[in-house]
Amino acid sequence: MPDTLNISNLGFQRTLKKEVFCEGIGLHSGKKTKIQILPADVNTGITFIRKDLAKNQKIDALYKNVIDTKLGTTIANKAGYKVHTIEHLMSAFMGLKIDNAKIILSGSEIPIMDGSARVFLDLINSVGIKEQYAKKKVIKILKEVTFSQNNSSITIYPSDNFSIDYMIDFDDPVIGIQRQKITLLANNYDKEIGSARTFGMLNEVEYMHKNGLALGGSINNAIVVDNGKVLNPDGLRYKDEFVRHKILDLCGDIYLSGYHLMGDIVAKCAGHEVNNKFLWELFSNKSNYEVIEENKIIPQEEISFAVA
Repeated sequence: MPDTLNISNLGFQRTLKKEVFCEGIGLHSGKKTKIQILPADVNTGITFIRKDLAKNQKIDALYKNVIDTKLGTTIANKAGYKVHTIEHLMSAFMGLKIDNAKIILSGSEIPIMDGSARVFLDLINSVGIKEQYAKKKVIKILKEVTFSQNNSSITIYPSDNFSIDYMIDFDDPVIGIQRQKITLLANNYDKEIGSARTFGMLNEVEYMHKNGLALGGSINNAIVVDNGKVLNPDGLRYKDEFVRHKILDLCGDIYLSGYHLMGDIVAKCAGHEVNNKFLWELFSNKSNYEVIEENKIIPQEEISFAVA
């Protein structure tokens, strides 16, 4: 399979070969949730199904359905039913270039697992990925687009690849200013980004717990920082794990576009709110982008491929 996603090798849509299961604690609710990730048909995208609801169970993973970006990304359908904290799972889908999948939940929140995309990546890789008989849907950026808010910004530039150049700046010296640029090739998301965990300051975690927030958060599913020290006994997975996790979050939020992006992103101190507003800015003007897609089904006999 080609190393880069460009116009000359868009490739075929992908889904899982088989269903997978996992369960864990919701970061914010503190409640145990079970999820089942299933293969899905071409051109159906990523959808969440709340099986705990009697009706209006389906919630499409699209940026227009984002209703809350505090401490994570929450989507809802027209009936108002929600799914919280979808960004790490969405990031895993983007990293593995999964176009179509159905997620069935027993509750309203995706489990936090270890605070990264690692568990989701391993689950999907354990059953394998199947290429489907339809071309990928891609957004090609035609001109520079920027969204900025206070000290945060995201800019995307035209490119035949997809890269993210991200900078963060935190007061705590163990984080400080970190910058990482990565061009997302066929297989490097898993190694370079997928294991980077979410993080928080000890005083913020304590405050949230006292106020009924982040009830499932712990040192088992987040990096906890306090006055220049990482409190996790095993330390960091990457020396710049903090900025890598921000890239992980951005990948998940950007994938709510419903397409693969073809462009170079430069982000500064962005978060879930800015990530979502950037997509609204991008799609507000059709001169910003071009949709490259072929919705017709490709006959199987015309396809010759192998997926590792």
